[in-house]
Amino acid sequence: MQFKNPTRLLPAALLLAASPVVLAQSSVTIYGVMDVYTAYQKSTVGGKDTSLWAMGNNGEMTSRIGFKGSEDLGGGYRATFNLETGFDSSTGALQNSYRLFDRQSWVGLGGGFGEVRVGRQNSVMFLYSGNMDAFGAATYGSAYNNFANWLARVDNDISYISPKFANSNLELHYSVGERVGSTPSNAVYQIGAQTQQGPLYVGSAFLNANNGTNTNSVKQFMLGGNYDYGNGKVYLAFFRTNEVISATTGNVFTNPAGKYDPSGNVVGNTPGNYHNTYSLSADYRLNARTTIGAGGGYVKDSSSYNNNARQFSLIVNYDLSKRTRLYAVASRLINQNTAAYKMTGASYTAGQALVPDAGASETGVQLGIRHTF
Repeated sequence: MQFKNPTRLLPAALLLAASPVVLAQSSVTIYGVMDVYTAYQKSTVGGKDTSLWAMGNNGEMTSRIGFKGSEDLGGGYRATFNLETGFDSSTGALQNSYRLFDRQSWVGLGGGFGEVRVGRQNSVMFLYSGNMDAFGAATYGSAYNNFANWLARVDNDISYISPKFANSNLELHYSVGERVGSTPSNAVYQIGAQTQQGPLYVGSAFLNANNGTNTNSVKQFMLGGNYDYGNGKVYLAFFRTNEVISATTGNVFTNPAGKYDPSGNVVGNTPGNYHNTYSLSADYRLNARTTIGAGGGYVKDSSSYNNNARQFSLIVNYDLSKRTRLYAVASRLINQNTAAYKMTGASYTAGQALVPDAGASETGVQLGIRHTF
């Protein structure tokens, strides 16, 4: 077979030759989590003993779907992005009805210098917290999640993530305060560092957030880590926050897991008072599929209310595969004085948790399934 004008085929041939190279330089990944549980809670609500059976969402992890990608720009540089939204897997509803991508929405540029990202991003404390708790800083059983109210995500965030050196790295974040007229800005500053030295992991972070409705800025500090002893890990964690954003009665916010938004949900303006949260937990691998864990935590209120609380919990994880897990949790949360801390999962959904009366304790049990893809 002969062609009268072979030059007409040249553009197509060049395109076919180049397309594998272009595809190899770019990648987009779709990923996600489905997490559903059945739960029982019992406490005193409205002066009456009250129990709740519910099918819940976001037990060990928040159900989500995400898109992340990277493009090789040449010269050792790359462009990156991440879009991620949470949803209620028991109903299909968005976790956050007024945001399409409520968990992450950023674009970045990386290279040998590290990576710079801009957009809505996870906070440093949120990223590190899962390494400081045998419960993954989630489920009813995580005292660390129930008592510590770190900022989970930040809008308008500019971050720098350093390259790893000696198995360690540093993060710097600055959220641009969007001033409207004479309203003060709500800028957020973060710094964090983490290191993995053999079996020992240590992470620490500090956050300062201004707020237009308060003269006192939010100040938070986190320090913790874990030690791998061979058949499992032991976890320690400490968290401190001033009470500018911490209700003296506990994690009563409707915002997921009692966390806060620097542009709102600020409930106090009293300088000097603070909460300290302490957590100790451990897990043990029975076999390749089964892990058991136990732990507890304590939150100390420095105010005159002395609204302290403590919690003790057990967890069993059984991995059906690398992607699918069954989990069971039993927990007891004890409030003191007029504290009213409640149990939440990876995020809080109204109707799936009891809010106890002031000083009332709470018992909770979860049976769930989690699948990642």
